Amino acid sequence: MKTNITGISGSRIAYYAAKEIVKNNKTLIIVSRANVAERLRDDISFFVQDRAIYVMPEEDDLQIIYEAKDSNMLVQRIQAVDSLVSDDKTVVIAPVSAALRPLQPVERFMESVIELEMGVRVEPAELRQKLVSIGYSPAPVVEAPGEFSARGGIIDIYSPNNSDPVRIEFFDDEIDSLRFFDPKSQLSFENIDFVRVCPAAEFLPTAYERRRALSRITDEYDERLSRLKAESGEGKLSDGRIDRIEELKGRISEMFENCTNVQIFANYLKYFDVTDERIWDYVIDPADANMMIYDPNRVAAEIPEYQEQGDIDKFYDKDIIAFTPFPEPIKGIDVFDKVVNVPSRQIASFNGQMELFGREMRRLSKEGVEVHIVSADKERHDRIREYLEDARIFGHFRYDLGLLGSGMMLDDEKLCYITDTDIFPNIRKSSKKRLRHRSGKQDFLDLHAGDYVVHEEHGIGRFEGIKTLEADGEIKDYLKIHYSGTDVLYIPTEQMDIVQRYIGSEGKAPKLSSLSGGDWRNTRARARKAIEEIAEDLVKLYAEREMKGGYAFQHDTVWQREFEDSFLYQETDDQLQAIEEIKADMEKPLPMDRLLCGDVGYGKTEVAARAIFKCVAEGKQAVFLAPTTLLANQHYNTLKERFQDYPFNIEMLSRFVDETRQKRVLNDIAKGNVDLVIGTHRLLSDDVAYKDLGLLVIDEEQRFGVKHKEKLKMARQTIDVLTLSATPIPRTLNMSLTGIKNISTIEEPPGDRYPVQTFVSAQDDELIRGAIERELARGGQVYVIYNRVNGINDIAKHINKLVPEATVAVGHGRMNENTLENVMLDFVEGDVDIFVTTTIIENGIDIPNANTIIILNSDKLGLSQLYQLRGRVGRSNRLAYAYLLYKPERVLTEVATKRLAAIREFTEFGAGFKLAMRDLELRGAGNVLGEAQHGNIAGIGYELYVKEIDKAVRRLKGEKITESREEISIEVDISARIPSEYIKDETLKLQAYKKVAQITSHEEAEELIAELIDRYGDLPDVTIDLVRIAEIKCLAAELGVKNISERGGRFVVEFNEDNNADAFTLVVAKQKFGEGLIISSGSNPYLSLQKTKEKPAARILDLMTVMKGARLQGLAHSEMSN
Repeated sequence: MKTNITGISGSRIAYYAAKEIVKNNKTLIIVSRANVAERLRDDISFFVQDRAIYVMPEEDDLQIIYEAKDSNMLVQRIQAVDSLVSDDKTVVIAPVSAALRPLQPVERFMESVIELEMGVRVEPAELRQKLVSIGYSPAPVVEAPGEFSARGGIIDIYSPNNSDPVRIEFFDDEIDSLRFFDPKSQLSFENIDFVRVCPAAEFLPTAYERRRALSRITDEYDERLSRLKAESGEGKLSDGRIDRIEELKGRISEMFENCTNVQIFANYLKYFDVTDERIWDYVIDPADANMMIYDPNRVAAEIPEYQEQGDIDKFYDKDIIAFTPFPEPIKGIDVFDKVVNVPSRQIASFNGQMELFGREMRRLSKEGVEVHIVSADKERHDRIREYLEDARIFGHFRYDLGLLGSGMMLDDEKLCYITDTDIFPNIRKSSKKRLRHRSGKQDFLDLHAGDYVVHEEHGIGRFEGIKTLEADGEIKDYLKIHYSGTDVLYIPTEQMDIVQRYIGSEGKAPKLSSLSGGDWRNTRARARKAIEEIAEDLVKLYAEREMKGGYAFQHDTVWQREFEDSFLYQETDDQLQAIEEIKADMEKPLPMDRLLCGDVGYGKTEVAARAIFKCVAEGKQAVFLAPTTLLANQHYNTLKERFQDYPFNIEMLSRFVDETRQKRVLNDIAKGNVDLVIGTHRLLSDDVAYKDLGLLVIDEEQRFGVKHKEKLKMARQTIDVLTLSATPIPRTLNMSLTGIKNISTIEEPPGDRYPVQTFVSAQDDELIRGAIERELARGGQVYVIYNRVNGINDIAKHINKLVPEATVAVGHGRMNENTLENVMLDFVEGDVDIFVTTTIIENGIDIPNANTIIILNSDKLGLSQLYQLRGRVGRSNRLAYAYLLYKPERVLTEVATKRLAAIREFTEFGAGFKLAMRDLELRGAGNVLGEAQHGNIAGIGYELYVKEIDKAVRRLKGEKITESREEISIEVDISARIPSEYIKDETLKLQAYKKVAQITSHEEAEELIAELIDRYGDLPDVTIDLVRIAEIKCLAAELGVKNISERGGRFVVEFNEDNNADAFTLVVAKQKFGEGLIISSGSNPYLSLQKTKEKPAARILDLMTVMKGARLQGLAHSEMSN
């Protein structure tokens, strides 16, 4: 039966669709575009809450051949397709380009699904093979959808249809446990009985199918080649078309033969011997499903050129419900069995006129209409309810919590929905997706053989792997580290806490330390001296600020709350926390000095705007300082608009302001007539005098010169200062500086951000032209990055030849500053379509309209640069594209191949992404501590540098710091290690050793044991002993023990001269162990403990634990008696 529901649009579609959705298990809705699909999803989820709603991503209208691509869209597509064949109740909304995408037959997809249940027998080896055959790739640690890892009797799988990966533990071949785990911390958090694992690729052909399809594809290429050769006769075509086709043929053959890019097979479905199906064929039981289409004529108009226009007719053969704004003929449907004309309309906006709203509510109430007032904010409900009660307007009113696009009046049902956005203008529209807060334990020890490491005592060496050696009859693991010349050291794994991966300046290999001579000691002493100076400076500045005191701002006023409510978007949790921290600082009677870190576009300006409002609302002046004229201009426009409803005078001082105006502004600042002034370092000139300055906001302070920085340092002693930075800073550094330099971070992107679609591909004119034309067609702008000043003009000319209708401009660091700013201003204002530039735009201004970036020779750039550059696009709620291109050489050198692999990994947010973040954090550390520190960081490596800062700061705060860790020797016959059968992967094994070496308490030891059991299965005895020895060493250090040995059937514990084994501690230990413990006092006291059947490590740990407990008891007792 074909039904047409007509006379509706907007949120009313969701209301009528919802009535049908709840009757069946499955619903498929085809719409014109992705933005329509997303609005519809949000509206339907208001009316229907008992099922998941998936939106399929739009198809790329640019069909390109790529070597790698990020998997966001793939995952969304697989989730939607899989939800239709699962048993769950689901709704899938597909833009027409996604609905017409050819899919493999549904039976083939169903055969690929793996269902796992507790207690069922599955051969682990067969499961691993099956996972590879359905598109999963093996990884040492599972972090992204489409990965799996196997360790002993445990298999981890991240299936695209689950929001978290699943851990399967086998007992022989029986599933003994199924649990979800957090991909960040790798710890399990929920046991389950059953899980569906769906394919990780849309289509995975067999080797035979691949060979057959490839021969058809190469035949097509060969045919094109022979046509071109015939056209050109003897004279070779000079435009390079023949070479280009040869090269494409080679690239595709490589991907098909070696399976280097499984995502690409689905794009070549027509060359395989399979019948291709569409998304509606995946609806298994049409009797239990709804097939819907919204505005069919608009849908038809949006079918991409490369798709078959007639394919949508196959959908019309089914029983469908078509929603249309008005009755109209629909191409492909001759006649409807039923047409329903709905008398309904959208609610007109009240624009904040409460009297008008009150009159309408009174009218609706009289007519007996049921009114639902919809808001996502309970406070707003209360305000509306209070207003209606005060105005004595009563009726059948309901208050619904939630989000709805727009209000509606449904006459025949006597029902009305009014949203808070209909009542108040300019209130935030977007919903906040609740993110489950992941635990932030991050392991950065990705050590592989060949990496550089820093040993705190011996310096920088090259790690060559774990070696298992026998010494004194004990088998132990050692790290083999190669130093300068032929020097080699075998470091016992218990010293892992003083060994770190070397991270210095990106891409530069460090100088290896020599084991003889004092090079390393000198380098470390130099760095330590510099660090102590910085720490002293910071502490001194802090003390001066405390002494001088500052202005304490009042608590928030009604105006402040109103200003914050008028922000159009939903704040992220990080933003809210940063705002709270800043306001708390401003309300204290000493000058604030806070650094706010967050990526560009993450909402730092809004946080600053709220601090500025707090300041100017109390009649004090505020200054916003930016490093460039362009940035000052951008901030001026943003803040002017943000403050437009309030009577504050906002001015700008920069070279964009003429001389006479500058004079007037300076005069007004001195008189106190200007509340907020935004500008460049011009604001730091001597002729600028403020009447009553309360807050200074500095954007990207590291970009100001030394003279300016000195001025800012002086200002910090008396006024509140907020510094903004787009470079992230290391969390460890943040912790170390607590109480001296306050730092807030925004790590969460705004909710309406799309991830940037990233492609890795060979450089190719057709691709560049296609990418540019697509962006210009939607009114956008393009960055082209070429990181050499020589030749950049030729690149710009070439680009102009490819797209002659576009305007192209060039920018690079050798241009004079004003010229460069003028070019960038033209780009900001939309007068330039394509900006060909070097990496100087890495940390520049925000251009929401530029949403395509093409990076030439991307394999020559560092990962952190790629990360920053890619972050230039995707600043609006539009899908953005990044193309990382490399020169297609016939044979890639080994280095280039490695680099490409790294970029590819980076695209998929793998380890490369983590490394890029480290490089950026390093820069951030330099920014916080001063540029001069880069040399010291490079000299001793980043982790040791941060450790030294921590020590220096604590020392200055008066804490007692032990310089080097006294090595407590344990000469007892205990085999303690992590066997290779337990953790095969060397990097993971090193991570485990490092965690053992860092144990500082019994609780940490227990946590680590639980983590190891969760990730790798039951612990072998030798590994339990390894953890116990680490625990013994912690307790022994606290008690002042220097040596534990074994003599003639007893364990002997010897103490240092200054130890904590007082009389009370020894008496308690004697009570517990009785005859088994002999205490020898005297100048060198020692204990002698009888061996028993208990394991040696457990017995010694027992003694240490009892003594530590007694010591704490004794201390508490003596404090009470004092």
